[in-house]
Amino acid sequence: MSPSRLERLLSYHIRHLLPHVLSHRNLYKLSYIFALLTAVTSGFISLISLFSAPWQYHLGYTSKQINIIASWTMLGMYLTPPVLGIMADIHGPITLSWLSLFLFVPSYAYLSYSFNQANNNITFLFTVISFINIGIATSALYFCSLITCAKLYPQRKLLSISLPTTCYGISSLIGSQFLRWKWFFTKQNYLDLARVFKCFSWIYLVVCILSWVATSFITLLSIIEEKERLSNDSSDNINTTGSSSTNNFINDTETETENENDISETTLLIPVQTKEENQKYIRIFLSDPTSYLLAISMFLSLGPLEMFVTDMGSLTEVLLNGRDNPTLSAELLSLYSFVSTAVRLSTGVLTDYLIKIKKSPKWILINYLILALISQLYILTLTSGGNRHKISDSKILLMGGLMGAVYGGMFTIYPTIVLLRYGQDHFGTVYGSLMTSPALGSAFACMLYAQIYDSNCKTSSLNDIANVISSSNCIGNVYRISSLQILISLLVTIRVLHCWGPKKI
Repeated sequence: MSPSRLERLLSYHIRHLLPHVLSHRNLYKLSYIFALLTAVTSGFISLISLFSAPWQYHLGYTSKQINIIASWTMLGMYLTPPVLGIMADIHGPITLSWLSLFLFVPSYAYLSYSFNQANNNITFLFTVISFINIGIATSALYFCSLITCAKLYPQRKLLSISLPTTCYGISSLIGSQFLRWKWFFTKQNYLDLARVFKCFSWIYLVVCILSWVATSFITLLSIIEEKERLSNDSSDNINTTGSSSTNNFINDTETETENENDISETTLLIPVQTKEENQKYIRIFLSDPTSYLLAISMFLSLGPLEMFVTDMGSLTEVLLNGRDNPTLSAELLSLYSFVSTAVRLSTGVLTDYLIKIKKSPKWILINYLILALISQLYILTLTSGGNRHKISDSKILLMGGLMGAVYGGMFTIYPTIVLLRYGQDHFGTVYGSLMTSPALGSAFACMLYAQIYDSNCKTSSLNDIANVISSSNCIGNVYRISSLQILISLLVTIRVLHCWGPKKI
């Protein structure tokens, strides 16, 4: 696919500098490392569960307000990937790195400023808008990392899918440990979000610059590949690979620089053809009934998983029946993140092995759905009236481990299944379109949780945590509904895989 004029413009300086600094092989490695670093930081949004206490105690937010922020963040993350995928397919992943820069940095800077301002409807509205931008930027940066890795190593699922998703999962583990630094805490022993968000703003400034370098190399590879294709079309006697030596690599780049205008004129029609082909593929994808069934499966299964991340802190308070344990939420998030990361990596290894021995990885997805159902039923037993007073910290940590395993596995195997089913050429567009489902599922699950929590489990005052449980059912109805959702998702997924048949996955 020929790079568009926008992609050439955004990458111009970096792609002409890189070949004179490092060899082709080292640029491959460096770009991949930068892409993984991008994935590591793109998941800091999962730390939102640690922001609940500061929002409640410092700004006076209710559970409904917190879940409104989380829901709009998830909508920003998951409704925009279709557009982001099309942008990346047509204009390259470099556009996503620039978009992330312009959304992350100003948004976190505003949130840092507003935390110490008076809370009112206007500041809350701008807080929601900022988190919508952060949600969009999170998807853009993660997509940028995932697509960059897929373009560098398309034949190796461990490197193209598993490792970037693993790095995305480990970001919450790294972030939760990073935020334990005492400098981030107030005298009242909750996070000073003004400092946290200011720090995030600087981190993303650096990360987006590294992502710009990595994606510029992808553009450079695309230009060289297109130049070789045009050369091969015009002469059968010329057959270069662009990577036989560092000198050839630099010469190709210099030649491309000298003939930038000529090549641009020659290939200006190609992005138009690519756009038409992309639109045609989208129409085929949207006309396939199994695409909608897969979207329903993701809506039902991934929504409750995102809800758990958002409401981890308040759920812990409910399970402890008001017992004060300020370190347990951080420990729960750390364990959750560690297990999620380990499962992401192991899922990638297992998927590569199954593909190597020509076995279908669909059974991995089915088993994770079964584990997801078990995890929801386990939380349901914890939130039942007869067991609430017997809950120990170890049972809560077990809950976190189960949910971490399910979350890590599901968010690794779903994109892998999509990549195997639909191929890499339109991966960004297809997977981006499907990710609208967990966006709506997350919003539904979070607002359901907030409604039930505020009705049955709401504290009488900010300092009266002991009254957090005021009903025998309290939050249990949430997990009755989520268990039913995942059971239906399992049945729908089995139907989808049956329709695809063994040859398509």
